[in-house]
Amino acid sequence: MTHTLPRTNSASKPNEPVTKQKIRRVKANGRERQRMHGLNSALDLLRQCVPITTQHQKLSKIETLRCARNYIGVLQRMATTGWQPTPLEYARILSAGMSQTTTNLIANMLQVPPRLVMGSPLTLGHQMNTLLPNNYFMDTMPSSSDSSFDLSPSPSHPIHSHPSPTHMHYPFPPQF
Repeated sequence: MTHTLPRTNSASKPNEPVTKQKIRRVKANGRERQRMHGLNSALDLLRQCVPITTQHQKLSKIETLRCARNYIGVLQRMATTGWQPTPLEYARILSAGMSQTTTNLIANMLQVPPRLVMGSPLTLGHQMNTLLPNNYFMDTMPSSSDSSFDLSPSPSHPIHSHPSPTHMHYPFPPQF
């Protein structure tokens, strides 16, 4: 059975029979488009749960995931130890692995001088190790251009439950 689909290629004739392979490709493209719409919707929801809000430009996909990872680390530490970070500590943790633009946004949001938030990678890595659970982050924090970066937290620190607070846009971490 052959089907006819409109052609956009000017070299082909309109109403030319379409092969099964082309029909499968059109269906696969539709499924991929739906999958990407679902992924983008999920990232939009995640952006609403991280403490960075911006009126003008939304965080990129990778920045959203990194911010969520950093925020989960802060909340986990606060919930398990009662630790309350200073605005500078909070800004440094949220900024780990982020672009300079996002780091500046975080610093301005928390009213911390951006130059204090941006430490050397070694200094920042040491601060991250002392502020968050061991092995929560990898040994080095890659730049935002590193596409091979694994965003998963260490298996030794799984998140056991996901309580959903009623309001997640905190300019400073919530008090537990």
